[in-house]
Amino acid sequence: MNIVRSLSALAAVLLAGSCVNSNATQGLRDAMLADGRPPDARAYGDFLVARFAAMTNDPETAAEYYAAAIDTAPEKSGIAERAVFSALLAGDYDTGVRLARRANEVGSEATLVRLTLGVDAMVRGREDEAAVYLDETDYGPFNRMVARGLSAWRIADRHGADKAETYLRAGLTGDPSLDSATLYMLGLIQAADKKDAAALETFDQLWDSGARLAVGVHAHAELLAANGQKQRALDILQGFREEIGQNAALEGLRADILAGKRIRPERLSTREGAALAVYVPAAALMMQTDDDLSGVYFVLALALDPHLQVARSLWGQSLDNADRRQEAISVLSRIPDSSEFYATARGQMAWALRREGRNQEAIAIAGDALDHSPDRGLKVQLADLFRSLDQFADADRLLSEVIAEDAKVGRTDWRILFARGATREQLGMWPEAESDLKAALALQPDDASVLNYLGYSYIDRGLNLEPALEMIRRAVELDPKSGYIVDSLGWAHYRMGHYELATRFLERAVELSPGEALLNDHLGDAYWQVGRKTEARFQWQRALKLDPSDSERERIEAKMEAGPETLVLKKAETDAAPPVPLVQRP
Repeated sequence: MNIVRSLSALAAVLLAGSCVNSNATQGLRDAMLADGRPPDARAYGDFLVARFAAMTNDPETAAEYYAAAIDTAPEKSGIAERAVFSALLAGDYDTGVRLARRANEVGSEATLVRLTLGVDAMVRGREDEAAVYLDETDYGPFNRMVARGLSAWRIADRHGADKAETYLRAGLTGDPSLDSATLYMLGLIQAADKKDAAALETFDQLWDSGARLAVGVHAHAELLAANGQKQRALDILQGFREEIGQNAALEGLRADILAGKRIRPERLSTREGAALAVYVPAAALMMQTDDDLSGVYFVLALALDPHLQVARSLWGQSLDNADRRQEAISVLSRIPDSSEFYATARGQMAWALRREGRNQEAIAIAGDALDHSPDRGLKVQLADLFRSLDQFADADRLLSEVIAEDAKVGRTDWRILFARGATREQLGMWPEAESDLKAALALQPDDASVLNYLGYSYIDRGLNLEPALEMIRRAVELDPKSGYIVDSLGWAHYRMGHYELATRFLERAVELSPGEALLNDHLGDAYWQVGRKTEARFQWQRALKLDPSDSERERIEAKMEAGPETLVLKKAETDAAPPVPLVQRP
């Protein structure tokens, strides 16, 4: 079985499902595995139960039933491979290794099986055994990259850093985008062997190529600072912050350099380096996908180095991405408060709890994160959380702190100004909100969200009507597929009495975003004004079925009773299109 194809297929079915109901799984098992069934039927039954569990996002159960099918299924190798994948996806390294050994016994040549056994051999210090399993000959591109990094650290440990460097250089393609993971491993091995000049040359090459991997940048800046190049180290750390964003480990190093502390570069052990050889490609994979496939590799990395908390943080994020939030919270809770990633993990947990509807717990965890590490990135992330909970005063406080801190270093961030402007508009602080929104627009004049929000706010207040209409028209040009922005244009025409024109745009908005209560509500109002009263009531009824806010529900029900003329039309909490989140949520 082709491992790349099978992993892709498994990832697809896992994404398609939601968390499995254990009673449903048990019922399916009972139906498929009734007493008296022949062995083949039992094997197929186990296989189908496992498939059902995999499709419904329960890899633990999938691993259990794939494992049960190994001994009786006609095609053992493929099922064994799926069992290993499911066990690792469930975070159960020990079971994954046990099943990998069983898969090997039944003749599986799957690369994930071999990679798992290679990692386990390195964990147990069996170098010769690891060499056999990590032979790259039949590996696919991604797993070949992982195996190459693992082998380099094994070679460095057994034969020296020079041999490892020769091995890594032989695998270079000349394409920086393909070679970055290999070069990072080379630089880390050179640094571990105290060949600082060579390591700095490698890391400089990576930086100049545009590669931006936090663990590599950390090693680069450490070496620079330790070798007397503190300003160059600070420049690189600042460059990463501006291009990528804040990273807890890099911010800690930056603070240490600025405080004048002596910087001692970390010299990685074989297992620590091997863990990074798995972590680095896995982190790149996670950034390119919205599922939990990368979690398989984070589990392997943590087996090699249980203290690699950045891997645990990203593992938690991958679980959250796949809607496995309870597991994400469990993984993130294992990051100790002594780790530089503790506050980041608490912020991730707060968002996971928020998405689970556990809002009070989310607020408590957010408070704990801020108490532990009130850094800029965390404040931005948690301000976004407070805004989502309608706790606008708390969001305003955090955003104001960020803006004040930015001003001290001569920085102005339009996204923060936009967020505070939208927050203050919700708080009824219109003059202050207008100032922030205008400042954000001056910095980012072609951002559809800012144009739409400011234009809508003016229209809603009966201010600057023609300029506001132009702002919204420009926003629609920039983002014509946004139902909320097209709705703003329709609603602007409605507020100006252009009911026929408003109807056309509001119909288009509902086509783009049919499941939004507010948009259906607006279309109902427009239909009423052009005499299409039966259709208006239909749209209001539809809006009521789409979970509107309490204030929206009250307005809609009043209109159903007596029509919109009896109401003083005012903006509901969510009338303006919600601004884009300030951070990539975990």
